[in-house]
Amino acid sequence: MTQYLELNAWINSSGSANDSWKRPDLPLDRIFTLDYYVENARIAHRGVFSNIFMSDRPQLLISENTRPEQTFDPFVLFAAVLSQVPDIGAIVTASTTYGDPYTLARQLQSLNLLTRGRIGWNVVTSWHPEIAANFSAQGLPDRKARYERAEEFVDVVHRLWDSWHYPWNGGEKGQSPFYGDVRPINHHGAHFDVEGPLNLPAPSWGRPKIVQAGGSRDGVALAARYADYVYAPSASLEGSRAFRTELREAAQALGRRRDQLPRLMPAISPIVRSTEAEVAALKREKLDAAPVTGEDIERLAKLLGIDLERTDAEKVLSPADFGDVSQSVIPIGVVRAKRAVALDNGLSLRGLAEVEKLPGLIATPEGIADHLVSWWQSGAADGFTISALYLPGDLETFVHEVVPILQRRGVYPSSYEDVRSRNAA
Repeated sequence: MTQYLELNAWINSSGSANDSWKRPDLPLDRIFTLDYYVENARIAHRGVFSNIFMSDRPQLLISENTRPEQTFDPFVLFAAVLSQVPDIGAIVTASTTYGDPYTLARQLQSLNLLTRGRIGWNVVTSWHPEIAANFSAQGLPDRKARYERAEEFVDVVHRLWDSWHYPWNGGEKGQSPFYGDVRPINHHGAHFDVEGPLNLPAPSWGRPKIVQAGGSRDGVALAARYADYVYAPSASLEGSRAFRTELREAAQALGRRRDQLPRLMPAISPIVRSTEAEVAALKREKLDAAPVTGEDIERLAKLLGIDLERTDAEKVLSPADFGDVSQSVIPIGVVRAKRAVALDNGLSLRGLAEVEKLPGLIATPEGIADHLVSWWQSGAADGFTISALYLPGDLETFVHEVVPILQRRGVYPSSYEDVRSRNAA
């Protein structure tokens, strides 16, 4: 268990709810303005969040009934946001399938230096087939090929980050008095040929943070080697605890120290209501408004690898009911999380479909705090990625009503100075 429960804020677009964009009290074009993202970052800053975070998918999916989820280039946007908001870090998402290691190493090291260490990279391999068409590619490579490229890509980036050690505090004997220690990496691999060195030096505080989200075997291996944070769908407590143990054991097997192991940060969408009666009423309202249909059952069965000819939708699911989904385009971590929820809670396929009709964790402020603390103390999470359904309102409510409870319980920092002093101890 880490010294403090940690929080990141997901601030894509208007929020994680499909209907979050078209709000009667907010202009549509807000998601295309810097002020809007600065406002969300400042709310997260008031809540002493570690990072703001954006996923990225370089394609436009047009629908009249949903919001554009990915818009700004996260490198450009977060460079602007962090120049106006102190202390908090930012995690940018960039693909290893449609990128270049030298360019990405340079972009991230630029932000690392300019923000004094407040930047991280969410490593993705891109799983949407439509993205390939925007990068002159003939279809999306399979998962194995994408992860093989990712492994080499991340290794090259790390070596580039370490290729120029500038004499920040004066040169050492044998070093150039101007440049310090400069070493080309001379990399020649299966996917990349990169001589180096990088034309930006490594800062004294270290490299950017690495974030990884894959739940497949290849994803876990990549995270175990490199990740500081692992972003994951919120599964059951037991499922998350098992996944965290798997990650940490894999990282330790590679020689990582206990204080350098990946920190698991499941996504959660808190929906705050004042009383238990309001909580129960909202749950009933959501389930009554969107009853489970046969189409829902079929979609979920296909996603989880369940054969409906052999498995009744009303039967409590067992591990034997789940088939092979290794070739699914949906991230394996998403599939694992859904399976864990079903198995750990003794749900049928229909029961799982009903659970998924609820848009997030509906609870009182105390109830949400109880949930976060219980997962943290049980070793199921090191913190959480708060994915507000409606930005900025739901994020502000969480910061105003839930964060103070966590602080009073002594499990969450009261200031960034508190974080810095605890880290220095």
